[in-house]
Amino acid sequence: MATEKVGKIELPTFQDFCLKTPLYRTYKFDGTVLPRLRDISYYHGHLDCYCLECDHPSVFQPQPREFPFGLEYDYNHFASMKNEILESHFHCSRDSKHEINFYFRIHEKTVTKIGQNPSMLDLAKYDIRKYRKILGNERYVEFSRAVGLISHGAGIGSFVYLRRIIEQLIEEAHQIEMKNGNWNEEQYNRSRTEEKIKMLKNTLPDFLVENTSIYSILSKGIHHLEEQECLDKFQVVKTGIELILDEKLEKLQREEKIKQAKEGISQSTKKLKS
Repeated sequence: MATEKVGKIELPTFQDFCLKTPLYRTYKFDGTVLPRLRDISYYHGHLDCYCLECDHPSVFQPQPREFPFGLEYDYNHFASMKNEILESHFHCSRDSKHEINFYFRIHEKTVTKIGQNPSMLDLAKYDIRKYRKILGNERYVEFSRAVGLISHGAGIGSFVYLRRIIEQLIEEAHQIEMKNGNWNEEQYNRSRTEEKIKMLKNTLPDFLVENTSIYSILSKGIHHLEEQECLDKFQVVKTGIELILDEKLEKLQREEKIKQAKEGISQSTKKLKS
């Protein structure tokens, strides 16, 4: 089975390995990460994630397993493993029949996540579906594709879809600002993207205006970075985009709430006068 290029000795926490690390991402390990290696076999904590069958966020508990104190589960135990598959199974705290499972391969002082069910994309859909109203169907599908690609180790491809989301937000703000009598379209057209964002500061979400480099990271990733570098940067870029979308969503929800309140007050006033 093919794996990603072996990374540094920075084994992620077990929670991140399960819920955030793409498949086939391989890490070297040494004795400094022994507790995290033990977690892969005998994790006693819990995982907070979405339960597909409950259709609700949930807490997943590990299947009961006793740590084999009688065995020498020291560094040498893991270092001697060759092509061994370790499994971690969790059940939903609401319904024990609902499960989430992870599979890891340890081989010659490296560890790789080689499988999980449900997939990262399935689990992520809950987190991103609230943005459908902001993004529209086309961009929402592309956001989903970005997450799907990253779950299979395709960092550059995921960056293409994420950049389109930023570009749509910029163009939406551009269309609004064009109606402004003081707008300078000629200057806008000859400006770099980061400069365009600054010109649209009154309309774009503050987080994007204050962090224009998010677009630069995406563009550099598409044209210059290696696959692994994009994978390493994906989570922070995705979080940045979610913060941008959260701002727009909060504004939209406030506008809708104000509209409903005005309509309710108007109806109540009419009834009082009648």
